Amino acid sequence: MNIKNKLMQPVMKPLPVKLGFIFLVVMTVCAILFISGTWGGLMMGGREQEFPGGISTPGSNPGTGENPNSSETTNSNSDNPDENTQENHNETPALVVEPFNPLSGLPMDVEKARLRPIAIVLSNEAASLPMNGVSQADIIYEYLVEGGITRMLAVFQDFTDVPMVGSIRSARHYTVEIAESHDALFVHAGGSPQAIAEIRSRGITNFDEVYGTRRGIFFRNRTRISGRRLENLHSLVTTNERIAEWLPQYEVRTEHNANYVQGFIFTDDATPTGGSAAAKATIRFSAAKASAFTYDEASGAYHLHQFGMDFIDANNNEQVSFANIIVKKTSVTGIPGDSAGRRNLVTVGSGEGYFIHGGRYIEITWSRADKESPFVYTHLDGTLLELGRGSTFIGIIPTRYIVDFS
Repeated sequence: MNIKNKLMQPVMKPLPVKLGFIFLVVMTVCAILFISGTWGGLMMGGREQEFPGGISTPGSNPGTGENPNSSETTNSNSDNPDENTQENHNETPALVVEPFNPLSGLPMDVEKARLRPIAIVLSNEAASLPMNGVSQADIIYEYLVEGGITRMLAVFQDFTDVPMVGSIRSARHYTVEIAESHDALFVHAGGSPQAIAEIRSRGITNFDEVYGTRRGIFFRNRTRISGRRLENLHSLVTTNERIAEWLPQYEVRTEHNANYVQGFIFTDDATPTGGSAAAKATIRFSAAKASAFTYDEASGAYHLHQFGMDFIDANNNEQVSFANIIVKKTSVTGIPGDSAGRRNLVTVGSGEGYFIHGGRYIEITWSRADKESPFVYTHLDGTLLELGRGSTFIGIIPTRYIVDFS
């Protein structure tokens, strides 16, 4: 071995040992980083990424991969199937519904109870009577229009067994507001300028024969009353078959939203405690129009009479009766500058009224917070009014008018 090789030997031998040691240390550190997951973070600039197996993303629920601000659903590896189904945070939760008709308190399938009711504007002129379908309505409102006459709004929770309803007439803006208190599908034949403006500005789900909004449900039947041929004005009707055929085609919301609140509560015996006798009650709407009710103790219901005759359903020739009668007093004034003499009827705020049931009556108050809210009825002490199970007549009269009880 020459001197040159001897000088290089001590230098070259230790070098591979040091490199091997360093390489071993580096590999050990890398292995540790990879196992702990830190290596992926270093290679990706410190950002967490979503991997199969439930690695979470920023802002998510750890272990599920679900971002609470996202509408998408990601399943975890849980063995519990209920935990694997994550809630869609952008969807409205389902409405909790009891198996009762929310408008009458009578038993009803939950599937029907969660539906939006159908509210139909009806003529109430003597020439148009008898009406069709009114005996199957859960609620009938009667209210003033111009000329001292009244119209009715019939509200049906379940329309599947109603063979025909008519005659359908035009809306007023306060009719729209009443229907909205029930989140109803609103059926009418045209309306006042104020009503049409209300419908369009508020996005009301309506069916209008005059202005062509979803008009497939309508047709004219001038012989809807047996033995008579009616004027065209009193012949517009709809049927359960027309509603069933056309409603799915219009793609409107048919169920209540989860935040919907029903204003009525019911009890098996709603006879007012300490109330005054009300075997008869006459509700005056104007100088020209009054509705008279007679209590039938055998059935526990009130029969309606108007224009000197019984209030009959032309579908079955039966006398129409009601378990409950509510009278609401409110401000009714003329609309300034309206050449047709149309009125403004206040539906938001509060006022006085009467509740009539079981041959007795009491004074009550009504209130409504806004147009999206239901009407709320209370005793004078502020406790909620309980209605009897069955149909309800609601008469809305000017504050200055009285109800004659006997």
